[in-house]
Amino acid sequence: MNDQKSIKEISLFPFFLILLQSRRLILRNFLLTTVFVFALSFLLPSRYAAVTTLMPPQEKEVSSMAGVLSQMSVPGLALPTQTSTAQLFVEILKSRSVNERVLNRTFAFKGDSLPLFKILRFPSVEIGYYKMFKRAQFMVLPHDIISVRVEMKTPHLAADVANVYVEELDRVNREKSVSRAKNSRIYIETQLAETQKKMRASAELLAAFQQEHKAVSLENQVQANIEQAATLAGQMMAKEIEIGVMLQSMTAQNPLVIRAQNELNQMRKQVDELQYGKTSDNAQDDLTLSFQNIPSVALTMAELLREAKAHEMVWQLLTQQYYQAKIEEASTTPTVQVLDKATPPVFRSFPNRKLLVLVFGVLSIVVTLLYVILINQMRSWREKPEDRRKIELLQQEMRKELNSLKHLRQYFKRENR
Repeated sequence: MNDQKSIKEISLFPFFLILLQSRRLILRNFLLTTVFVFALSFLLPSRYAAVTTLMPPQEKEVSSMAGVLSQMSVPGLALPTQTSTAQLFVEILKSRSVNERVLNRTFAFKGDSLPLFKILRFPSVEIGYYKMFKRAQFMVLPHDIISVRVEMKTPHLAADVANVYVEELDRVNREKSVSRAKNSRIYIETQLAETQKKMRASAELLAAFQQEHKAVSLENQVQANIEQAATLAGQMMAKEIEIGVMLQSMTAQNPLVIRAQNELNQMRKQVDELQYGKTSDNAQDDLTLSFQNIPSVALTMAELLREAKAHEMVWQLLTQQYYQAKIEEASTTPTVQVLDKATPPVFRSFPNRKLLVLVFGVLSIVVTLLYVILINQMRSWREKPEDRRKIELLQQEMRKELNSLKHLRQYFKRENR
């Protein structure tokens, strides 16, 4: 049908024919390449990889003060969560401090003891620091296991360098911990002295306020005042009834009535003192509080108590911190736990002869096939007059372009002169 497009089938037979015709060339190139690469692999310098693994580092609180607070379970205080230090250890292993120490360490090599940077023929430790990243690899494995992999010229050197990395990691970590603990101790000593002064001042203010307002224990004192007021109210009611009974048979000028009235007035005076406080003339050094002054006294005393308690709590925390910092400063406990110590490897890590022979063998087959296909295609073009003419025209155009480039180059040379 006219609407249908004709599909030109591509036959693979010519390619198989070319493959059969060139099988000897392909096989010869494959054998030559594999033999050459296999022989060359013996000339390449061998390297051996030693691996040591470290246990997950113990997690510490973000700050020691936060650790103390978390143990005390302070209500309403949100503390930061713990963070993993495995990645921190990896960064320390990559640091200049650790790598320079490793490069300056001496190792046994070919019957002599030399610094590592001289064994590796680095011009200096500074240059060796950047080149060591090609020979030493540090990574965090699952479950925060730290892996240290080192490639060196000999198996024993690789194992020794890997173990030295762990030693230097522990040494640097302990030095930094001791320095940090020392700085913390000095700072805490200063803060502890300041807190002691503030705690003493707040205690003196509280004592002076209690002495001035006779406020020792507000809860107990208020309860005592209420009971005393209730007792006086009952006695006043009884006394009023007693006076009323007396007036039924006696006059108001009767000494008994006058004495009873004086007793009633004295009771009323005591009630007024409980309500409004004593006057300066009648004030005595007792522990009673007036109902009128209880709210303001309670508020001021609560603030003073809160301030005193706050300073006392900070002083307790700082005291714990101070002794903890002193312990850390004097600590010599290793900070790194080795899971598997590095041992001299049995097999080399480079070169991998099997992989090299396989890769270059397959590559030789691919290159030979492309070469054979290209040669056959060019022959087919030359056999056809129209294709040969196109090739000649293409060659002429390429010559013209090359001549133009030459003239342009000569022009720029003259301009630069």
